[in-house]
Amino acid sequence: MIVLLVLVAAVAGVLVLRPASGNEQEERADEEAPIVAPSRLAEREKESRVVLDSAEASRIGLTMAVLTPAAAQGGRRLPGQVIPEPERTVTVRAPVAGRLTVAQGGRWPSLGERLEAGAPLGRVSDAQPLSVPIAGAVTAVGARPGEIVEAGQMLLELADHSHPVVRIAWPADGGRPSERVMLLPASGSAVEATLIGPAPEADPLTRQPAYLYRSRTRWAGAVPGTPVTASLQDGAKLEGVLMPDAAVVQWEGLAWAYLRRGPGEYARVRVSTEQPARGGWVVGPPLAAGDSVVVTGVQELLSEEFRARVTVGEESGE
Repeated sequence: MIVLLVLVAAVAGVLVLRPASGNEQEERADEEAPIVAPSRLAEREKESRVVLDSAEASRIGLTMAVLTPAAAQGGRRLPGQVIPEPERTVTVRAPVAGRLTVAQGGRWPSLGERLEAGAPLGRVSDAQPLSVPIAGAVTAVGARPGEIVEAGQMLLELADHSHPVVRIAWPADGGRPSERVMLLPASGSAVEATLIGPAPEADPLTRQPAYLYRSRTRWAGAVPGTPVTASLQDGAKLEGVLMPDAAVVQWEGLAWAYLRRGPGEYARVRVSTEQPARGGWVVGPPLAAGDSVVVTGVQELLSEEFRARVTVGEESGE
């Protein structure tokens, strides 16, 4: 019996201590290896290209636009800033002391919400109902429905910044101010503005004379203090193509677009924003009329390109 137990223990020890076979080691290594998604980045003609099949292009909703000939007037850049307009800021105050209630079927506005003139707001006690005095965005909320408010207390503050005024520093050698300029926000399309007249004060940064311009089109996100650059035309003419605003993506402070190089292949190219135009920018070579650029799915291509460059452990996504 003792001999039998010793033999069983010896066999069990052999089974426990038996080293893994080559196939088992490979399977274990495969299980422990990091999962790396297949790369869609390829090198073609000394440039990196994102390569997508039709299924992937359809998944991200990829659409293209063909570049068309365009021209722009050359010029110089001038610094500017959106300035406050007290006359376009309105405060809604409680007419009497009492409880604030919201209009039937409505809700109390929240900070940043845009309201239309005449929209019902609510009432305080038995006073006349309150309505929105001007179209604009809510910049301050002073009370909430259900609260007891004092007579004259601020309930809401609204400001209309849809067509803001910009103060532009005008250089001594700039000549007479132009009747129209193109404003270049930090993001988004160029905005056309018309001259109002000289500013009452010099530009606080450059100490140069300044002129006031008002945006002709609605400019979302423009609030007092927003910096902007004005493009001043000088008569020179640039021939090129119109790069749609929707085709441009910002990365590391520069503007880029994805140019179609072949079936399912897209290369990232620099886009100059020196010459703004309605709906985008006028750009020159190497972009040419007839080239196709991505207008929907641009951000997805940028993400795909740089996902492939990320290193996971010792493995690369490329």
